[in-house]
Amino acid sequence: MKSKIFLIAVFLPLLLTGCTLTAGIDNLLMPPKLDSRQQDIYNALKSYTGENISLKYPKSGKNLSAFILEDIDGDEKDEAIVFYKKNTAKSEDFLRINILDTVDSQWRSVYDHAADGNEIEQVEVTRLGDSDKVNIIAGYSLINRSEKKISIYDYHDGKLSASMTNEPYSIFETGDFNADGTKELFTASSKTASKPATAVVYHLHDNDKYKRSELSLEGAYIDYSQVAVNTTSEAESRIFLDAQTGNGNIVTEVFKVDSQNNLLREFIPDMEKLETMRPAAYLSKDIDKDGKPEIPVTAFCEGYDVNSENPLYFTSWYEIDNKDLRHKYESYYSITDSYVFFIPQEWYGKITAKQNISENELSLCSGKDPETANEIFTLKVVSGKEKQTISEDESWTLIRTKGEKHFFLKINEKNPLALSPEELIMKFKFNF
Repeated sequence: MKSKIFLIAVFLPLLLTGCTLTAGIDNLLMPPKLDSRQQDIYNALKSYTGENISLKYPKSGKNLSAFILEDIDGDEKDEAIVFYKKNTAKSEDFLRINILDTVDSQWRSVYDHAADGNEIEQVEVTRLGDSDKVNIIAGYSLINRSEKKISIYDYHDGKLSASMTNEPYSIFETGDFNADGTKELFTASSKTASKPATAVVYHLHDNDKYKRSELSLEGAYIDYSQVAVNTTSEAESRIFLDAQTGNGNIVTEVFKVDSQNNLLREFIPDMEKLETMRPAAYLSKDIDKDGKPEIPVTAFCEGYDVNSENPLYFTSWYEIDNKDLRHKYESYYSITDSYVFFIPQEWYGKITAKQNISENELSLCSGKDPETANEIFTLKVVSGKEKQTISEDESWTLIRTKGEKHFFLKINEKNPLALSPEELIMKFKFNF
């Protein structure tokens, strides 16, 4: 029963935000409650289309609403971009895109057209390159759901025009990859029967022409989980591509874009050495908030191996230094409870970890055998209703509250490796 409750708890928030797990799952739920502005837009859309429609939500990216509100024509007023399908036997499988604008202070549908795919996967509205036009970047999946295409539109003179259509992609991201003050588009595409796996960067010039720079990718990549980029003002920003290799694992390949908008390889993992290989949940992340992503790689804590019933792992974090991996941090990283503890260097090679699952406690210990190791500290995570009970035990110190979760710390001051409460607390990061 607990596993069923867990699955509901994980997937229900995704569904309520518009992320769908199968093609028809959005028909199983009531649509989210609309605010007054969205309701006005929805009413205006139905005045044009008729009542019998279904709104379609992007499944990933920053825009997860059915109503994307942006100034796309430069008049300093927002327009609305809406994707929908008509619920009729004749056209229920055809996705459409509608632009709505305010006319005499009332929302009106001003443009409607067939979209370039069967489902909308991701939408971003941004300027690209040297052009002043605001671009609507739309990622679509086709009928088989595994094949994706990307199209780029701009809206002017009451019409949506396409500057690029039906380019293959599996994942995309925009950013100022070459530090020229403008954005470029990066895509990665999985291998198909007719096309090899590729990474591409597109730069849009003021003549509305794209410069396209392409590199081949490892054919063993079956899909891509994430694109992470630098947020620093370096001359060449790095692009971290977390690629799926099968069996629930990912690796990371790193690129950069030079001043001539050429896509270049910065780091390629050695697949034979399993370089950067780790479980798929361990995505590249700016773990220390310095503006640069780090690559996490897991290894068994001392005393655990593949045959352990509930193995525990330490996570090493790597940065790219002169095209090579360089170890930056050692940590214990909990994806479930969204925290990381940075292990002090003086503890390296001297500690292991153990867990009390029923009490939701994690202990870092001196020694290499979890059965006999001596606790340095124990972290306990409790829900709101348990907080009062734990708070009454003076051996526990509340160090963080995040939503309904409360994090309590108990330090074994007799352990020679123990740090002061202040020093230990500074080693925790919770902002993930």
